[in-house]
Amino acid sequence: MILVRPVRMKKLKAVILDEKIDNVVRSLHEEGIVELCDLSEKLEDLEWKTLLSPSSSADYVRNVTSLMIKAGRILDMFSSVSQKETSIKDILNPKPVEKKKVSFNSYQEVIDYAEKVLNEISKEVDGPAERLSELDNKKSKLLQLKEQISYLKGLEFDLKYLGSGEYVFIGAGSVPKEKLGELKAELDKVADGYIGIFSGSEFEKDKKIRVPIVFVTLKEKLENVLSEIRKFEFERYDISDVEGTPSEALSKIESELKAIESERNSLIEKLKALAQKWEKELLAVYELLSIEKARGDAYSQFGKTDRTYYIEAWVPARDAEKAKSLIENSADGFAFVEITEPDEPEEKIPVLLDNPKVIKPFEMLTEMYALPKYNEVDPTLLLVPGFLLFYGIMLTDAVYGLLLTIIGLFIWKKIGKVSEGANKLGYILTLAGISTVIMGIITGGYLGDFTYEFFGFDVTKTPLALVNPLGESYYINNNNPLFTLGSISVTNGPMAILVFSIFVGLIHLLIGLFVGFKENVKRGNMGDAFINQGVWILLILSIFVGIGLMFAGANTMIAGGIIGIFVVLAILASMYKGYKSGGVMEAILGAMDVTGFLGNVLSYARLLALCLATGGLAMAVNIMAKLVGESIPVIGIIVAIIILLVGHTFNFVMNGLGAFIHSLRLHYVEFFSQFYEGGGKKFSPFKANREYTTA
Repeated sequence: MILVRPVRMKKLKAVILDEKIDNVVRSLHEEGIVELCDLSEKLEDLEWKTLLSPSSSADYVRNVTSLMIKAGRILDMFSSVSQKETSIKDILNPKPVEKKKVSFNSYQEVIDYAEKVLNEISKEVDGPAERLSELDNKKSKLLQLKEQISYLKGLEFDLKYLGSGEYVFIGAGSVPKEKLGELKAELDKVADGYIGIFSGSEFEKDKKIRVPIVFVTLKEKLENVLSEIRKFEFERYDISDVEGTPSEALSKIESELKAIESERNSLIEKLKALAQKWEKELLAVYELLSIEKARGDAYSQFGKTDRTYYIEAWVPARDAEKAKSLIENSADGFAFVEITEPDEPEEKIPVLLDNPKVIKPFEMLTEMYALPKYNEVDPTLLLVPGFLLFYGIMLTDAVYGLLLTIIGLFIWKKIGKVSEGANKLGYILTLAGISTVIMGIITGGYLGDFTYEFFGFDVTKTPLALVNPLGESYYINNNNPLFTLGSISVTNGPMAILVFSIFVGLIHLLIGLFVGFKENVKRGNMGDAFINQGVWILLILSIFVGIGLMFAGANTMIAGGIIGIFVVLAILASMYKGYKSGGVMEAILGAMDVTGFLGNVLSYARLLALCLATGGLAMAVNIMAKLVGESIPVIGIIVAIIILLVGHTFNFVMNGLGAFIHSLRLHYVEFFSQFYEGGGKKFSPFKANREYTTA
C-alpha cells in the first residue's frame, strides 16, 4: 500500500553581511520557497544571547506604513464615492484582475515611486475630498438643526432670542408628555415664579410621546432651573446663530441643504472620474507598500551582530539547494548557508502536503479536519475514492448528478479563475457529480421514478438498472435473489444496498486499520499495533472467512465459531488494554469496545438511508405533481411543473448537502479514528502576495 506523507523539510541557517540582507530578503520573498523562523524566543537563551542580539523591523517600515495609511485613506474615499454595482454576470463570470508589471530593486525605489504617485493623486483629489468632507459635516449639522427646529414649528417666535440675554435666558427642548404638568409646577417653585413655559405640538420619538417647550427665566434663576429640569428627562435643543421664526428657519435650511446636495453631487462626479483614473494605480501602490512592509517586518525574526544578520528558515528538501544558491547569489557571495535535517520537535516542523495534481484539490477536505503531523500519513489519497463512492451512493440520481457536474464545472472553470477555494470546490463537486451519474444509472434513478410516473416506463424493470433502491429490479427480485445465505435471502434493492454498505464499511475500516497497524509497527509499537489494530483486523478477516465458508456450503456453526473466537480475542485484548490503563474497572469497560466496533460498522448503513431519502422524496414529488396535473384542468399542468421544479430542487440541494456531510463524517469519525491523529502546523511560505502587480 502506497502511503503519502507531507513533504520532507530541511532547516536552512544563514549568516549574511548586513549590506546584503535587503537583497536576500527581497529574493526569498519573491521566490516564496522558505518559511522564516522567528528567533526571538531562541535569543532569550543565555548561550545565544552571547552570540546574537534580537533584530527589529527595518527602519524604512515607519515610512512605508505612513504611505500605506495615506493610500488606504484615498482608496476608502474612492470606494465611498464610486460604489460599483456588481451584476449577476460579474459574480458568475468574474474577470481576472489586470496586473501591473513592476520592477524595483530596493525598498527606496518603491518608496520614491509611491510618494510620486500619491503626490500626483493628492494634487487632484485633496481639494474636492476636503470640500466634500466640509459639506458632509455642514449637512449633518443642518439636518440635526432642522430636526430640532421642526419640533418648535407650532411656537412662532424669533429663534435669534434663544440663549442668554442681558437679564433673561430663553431655552428650548422637549420633555415626556406625562411629565409636563409636574415640570411646570416644579420650575415655578425653584424660579420663585420668575419663569414662563410655552409648549408646542406633541410628537413621537423613540416610542415616547414628547412635547416641545420654550422657557424664559431670569438669568439669576437659571442654575436652579437647569438643575431641576434635568430630573424630567429634558432634552435640550442647541439652536444658535439662527434668525426668524421656526417656519422661516426651516425654509432657509431646506434651501441650504439643496445647495449643498447640488455641490456635493458635482464633487462626487468629479471624484468618481478621479477614481476611474487612479484606482488601479493606487491599488498597485498599496500592494507594493504592503509587500515592502512584510519584508521590513521580517527583520524582527532575525538575529544580528554588528555587521551580520543570522536567519533560520524551513525549506522543502526539494528546494533546499535552490534556496541556498538564491541566498548566496543575492548576497554576492557574502553569506554562509548551511542546510541541515530538522532539529525541532515534530509538532514544530511545518507541514506541506504534496499530492498528485488530480488529488490535490481534495487536500481542502483533509485540512477541514486537521493537517497531518510532520511524520504522519497524509490521508488525502485514501479519502478520495471513499468520498466519491459514498457521495454517489447517497445522492444516487443520474439527473441530479448531471446537474451537480454542470454546477461543479461552472464553479471550477469560471469562478475558480479568481478564487483558489472555488477552484478546488468546483473540481470536487464535478467528480462527485460524475460519481452520482454513474450510481444513478446503476440504480435507474432519473429524477426518482419520473419516467414511470409520467411515461409508464419503469427503468428498474429493464436490464438498464442493476438495482432498485426502493424495491425489486430486473436483476434482483423474489424469483431471482442476489444471494441466499442460510435463512437470509436478498430479494430487493434496499437489502442489497444495505449488504453492500456493510461490506464496503468493513473494507473501509480494514484499510484504516492496516494503515494504523503499519504506522505503529514502523514506530516500534508492536504491542499497540496488535491491541489497537491487529485484533480488529483479525476480526474483520474472520467475518469474511466465516461468510465465505457459508457460501461454500460449510456448516453455519463452524463459520460462526470462527467469528466467535476472534470476537472473544478482541474482547480480551480490549480488556487487557483497559486493565493496563486503569485497572479492573477500565478492563470491564474495555470489553464494551466490541460494541463500538459494531457501531462503526453499522454507521455505514447511512449509505442506504441517504439513498432511500433521495429516491423516496423524488418519488413523492413525482406522485404529487402527477395527481395535481391530472385532477386540475388546464392550470393543473402549470402547478404540476412548479411542484416538480421546487420539489426536485429542494431534494437536490438538501440531499446533495447531506451526502457531502455524511460522506465526510464516515471518514472523519469512522475511518480516520483507526490511524489518523492530525494536528500539524501548516507550512507558511515567506512570499509576496500579488493581486494587482507582477514582478
